[in-house]
Amino acid sequence: MSHMMPEEHGRECQEVLRKLIGKKVVDMEFKTYENECWRIYITTDKGQVVMTFCKDWSCPVVEDRDYVKENFED
Repeated sequence: MSHMMPEEHGRECQEVLRKLIGKKVVDMEFKTYENECWRIYITTDKGQVVMTFCKDWSCPVVEDRDYVKENFED
């Protein structure tokens, strides 16, 4: 990820999350990683959004994945 200002990163996170509007949430999963980071998988009828949070981050990283959970392995 490129180095961007926190407000730019916040706008980017919000844009990806807005893609959830109008979609049907069909599954959700939460995972922790060494008590330092957390990941939320939101699966919709159109794909998956993954949010990653870590203790020392000011904003989560949000990924839009254009495929369904059956094709996803973590």
